[in-house]
Amino acid sequence: MTLDQFLKENRGELIKRTRAKVKSRSSPPINADELEHGVPLFLSQLSAALEDESMGTTTDAARASRAAHPGIGASAALHGRDLLRFGFTIDQVVHDYGDVCQAVTELAEERSATLSIAEFHTLNRCLDNAIAGAVLSWSDERDRTRAERPASTLTRDLGRLVDQARTIFDVIREGRVAVGGATGALLNRALVEMRALIDKAEAT
Repeated sequence: MTLDQFLKENRGELIKRTRAKVKSRSSPPINADELEHGVPLFLSQLSAALEDESMGTTTDAARASRAAHPGIGASAALHGRDLLRFGFTIDQVVHDYGDVCQAVTELAEERSATLSIAEFHTLNRCLDNAIAGAVLSWSDERDRTRAERPASTLTRDLGRLVDQARTIFDVIREGRVAVGGATGALLNRALVEMRALIDKAEAT
């Protein structure tokens, strides 16, 4: 059985398990709207990426996989903003996607489904893009909502970037994503922006 087939045949159970994992961490109550850009859409996009990769040559598969990722990142960005409005922390945003991977691996083991290393690599790449997109949009939206508070722009921007960097570092340290992917690039971007803000402050 391919991972694509496994996802389609067990879609309902995977969504159920992922939602249960979210509830177990004492997150805010799950609103039906929370799922619009969340787990169900991610599973559909992951299946599409797997299907595209299975239909082409190695080069074509890699190109198809990369083409599918922007859609995943864009949907995750909407999901990240949704989660902020529902009161989720940035750590909970990351766990929301990590729960998908855990649900897939646990259910596959329970049902003795043999999934290839290449398929898990695709799963991890898609999760990497989803996490990066959700974290960035969550941080940007929170920064926007805080813009009217009595704090300096420098303090607010540095705070946002430090939160991003800390969360992303934890994701990489825990082995959820590779340092060379989209999430790692987001960490590098946060560090570069922090350095630029400090240099600008020192120059004034």
